Amino acid sequence: MLRNARTRAKTKGLPFDLVLEDIVIPERCPVLGVEFRKEVVRNMRYCASLDRILPELGYIRGNVEVISFRANKLKNDATVEEIEAVLSYMKKHNG
Repeated sequence: MLRNARTRAKTKGLPFDLVLEDIVIPERCPVLGVEFRKEVVRNMRYCASLDRILPELGYIRGNVEVISFRANKLKNDATVEEIEAVLSYMKKHNG
């Protein structure tokens, strides 16, 4: 995870100052509450993923958290307003 983050930071021209101790993997995703899968699986939905809380700040201490790949993908490029609109739509149509 650390090595991949370093590579992504270099590729995207983002700041990077993390060390291994900065990456804390909880038992459950703090966003979706699901247990992380520890085995390598084809469906990575609930595998651990390193999230940049504020993407523009890069991979720096205090700006990363381990969340599920699914949660990270959901918030990848959506705004808060878009997520709220989707939530409203889902509540209206799914009860």
